[in-house]
This record gives sequence, structure tokens and C-alpha cells, in this order.
Amino acid sequence: MKIIYFVIGTKAQFIKCKPVINYLSGFRKVRILVTNQHKDFIKMSLLELEDGVEVIDYLDNDVTLDSIFKNIKWFLKSIFQIIFNRTLKINRDSLIVNHGDTLSALLGVLIAKKNKVEAIHLEAGLRSGMILKPFPEEVIRKIVSIFSKYLIADGVESLNNLKKHFGNKYNYTSSINTAYENISFDLLKSSQKISNEVLILMHRSENIYSRKRLTTFCNYVVKLSQDNQDLNFIWIMHPSTRKQLLKFNLFKNINQSIKVENLRNHSNFLQSLYNSTLFITDSLSAEFETYALNIKTLIWRNSFINRYSSDSFVYITHKKSFDAALLAGNELIKLKNKLSKRLLPIEIIKGKLVAGSSIKFGNIEIGKVLIDSEYPFALIKYLDDNFDDKNQFTCENAVIKIKIPHWIK
Repeated sequence: MKIIYFVIGTKAQFIKCKPVINYLSGFRKVRILVTNQHKDFIKMSLLELEDGVEVIDYLDNDVTLDSIFKNIKWFLKSIFQIIFNRTLKINRDSLIVNHGDTLSALLGVLIAKKNKVEAIHLEAGLRSGMILKPFPEEVIRKIVSIFSKYLIADGVESLNNLKKHFGNKYNYTSSINTAYENISFDLLKSSQKISNEVLILMHRSENIYSRKRLTTFCNYVVKLSQDNQDLNFIWIMHPSTRKQLLKFNLFKNINQSIKVENLRNHSNFLQSLYNSTLFITDSLSAEFETYALNIKTLIWRNSFINRYSSDSFVYITHKKSFDAALLAGNELIKLKNKLSKRLLPIEIIKGKLVAGSSIKFGNIEIGKVLIDSEYPFALIKYLDDNFDDKNQFTCENAVIKIKIPHWIK
């Protein structure tokens, strides 16, 4: 029987591949080849997988990759490990699945080539149109697609990019972003009430390895926390970010105003994010999650793929003045009780859901179905006068109810 291998090394890869892995493991033999790029997070997260998924510690990594030099050294060492590996035999009728645009995805196509097996590229087709922005992601995502047999896009825009660059050379399809499935599953498991928080997540190389940019960002979040002392500012910190803050003598100032925490598991992170007042980040993957959850977000990045349209997003480039960025942050915080939409679970009374269909109360639209799978969710105008979670609603071929978890404020 054909074995499906997932090459997993980073937090984002695990989060987005987890629903696919758990689904396939129900009827196919699935193995995970761990590259240990994000060593600590991956080891913590593997506990969330279904029974029967075999995990193979494929590449060695005995250090935290908290510098550019360590990342390059680990990557080159991994190439040699793959080329000269004699212990793992991968049959040619197997499949290698690589996700996204990380160094681990690049190593995944090398594993496929070395073992002469076909590769699948999940979340293919993302393009910024600028080869160095973001770097190295823009380069990696193109290379991984070139050396993959099957390209799976997560939306129409990405699918059109694949058709434009590859024509009919490859097999590809358009699917919903798998992060939706993770959100629905983890939120359904959630039961705790989360206090008002401003969450901070910063880890991109362009920000943390620049003394000027990191100093500006630290001054920014400290001033924002001083302007909003009724809120609880929490910096969920990557090891590499912590190291750079210490190196630039910035950690002490941060620690006086902002609570610093280690990385959380994904379920706990989503629970906190869902009820946060504001999220400040430079993360590409977290950007999608905040869009899906309709969370007010300051995105601190100089380049971005404008895939999401939301009134709750503000992009802060390095060229934006400090005062303008501070004003944007304070204005978003003031809107904390004014967001009119929430991602909420659906209970099917009868019929069948169709993703994208409108949800109505009588003739009045109050939302839209986003997820129609095992854990269905909808984006609901929950502050609308016509919305009452005690009512039943219609959407094409189904009658449904909308469930509001008790921990939503």
C-alpha cells in the first residue's frame, strides 16, 4: 500500500498539515519525517496527532535555530544527511508531501528526488511578485512547486498563479486553506474564558536581526502598553527573538511593561487569540488565522501578500512613522467592542451545508458558511439585531443553529 510521508519542520507546517494528516491516517499509512527546524514546538505539538501516525526523527538538530548562521549551518548539514542517508528506505510508489515555503519544504523536495518518489506541494501558488520580498520564502515556494508533481492551491488566486506559471504541466486543484480545519477543531474543544489581552508575536528575520527595527518595535509596544494600562500585554516569544532582545539590551525594558511567555501550544494560542483585544505580529501564518477569526491585527511587516480584505487589519511598514503607527494601534484598541462579525460553530438541524452559502433569518442575511466539513463554522454578524442564537436559520439546503461558546465575551 502506498505510504504518504509528510515532511514537517516548522510550527506553521504542523498547524496546517495536522487536519490533513489526521484525516488521511484513517485509511492510509501516514508517516511524518521530522526535520526539527522548530525543534521544541514540533515535539510539543506531535502529541495532538491521531493514534497510528508514525513519527520519524529524520534529521538531527541538537540546537535551537536562533540565528541566521545556525539556520544556514543546519540546512547544509541536513542536505548531507539526506544525500547519505542509508537507514530509511522510501518505496517509489510512496508520496512526499511538503507544505509552504520553508527550508523544511525545500529539504522535502530533495528527499523526494533522492528517493525517486513523487512530491505534493500544499499551499502552492502564493506569490508576492517580488523575488526578495519575502526572502527566502518567495524563492523557496517557486523551487518546491517546480520539483513537485502535484500542486495544491488554497484558493482561486493561488490557483490562477499556478496556471500562469506552469500552464498544463502539472496537476493541481483548489482547496480551502487547511488552517480553517484547525481553527474549527481547536475552538470546539475550547472551554475556558479568556481575559482581555493584547498578544504580540514577532519572529521574522527582517525584524529581529535588525537592531534599528527591533528597537523601534520594542519602543512601540512599550508605549502602546503605557497608553492602555487597563489591558494585559503579552509577548509570546520565540527563542530567536528572545536571544536578539538580549543581544541588543532591549529585554529589560520589555520585561518591565509587558509579560513575556514562551510559545504556547496551538489550541491554547487560538483560545487566547479569539478573545484578544488586539494582535500585533509579523507572522504570515498567524495573519490568516486572525483574518478567519476577525481579530483586530497590526501586521508589522515591510512586504505582504494582500490576500485578505478586512477592516480589522492595519499594515505597518518600516516607512510608516512611529506616531502614525501608534495612532493606528490605539484606534484599533478603541474598536474592541465594535467588531460586528465572529467565527462561530454551526449545529446542523437538517440538510447539508455548502461552503460559501449565505445564512439567513427570513430574507435577511446574517452570515456565511465558511466550513462545511466535520466541524462546520460560519462568519456571523453576531451584533446584528436579527441575530439570536436561540433561532434557527436557513442556508441553501440546510436548517441550522448557531452556537456561541460560553467563553465569548
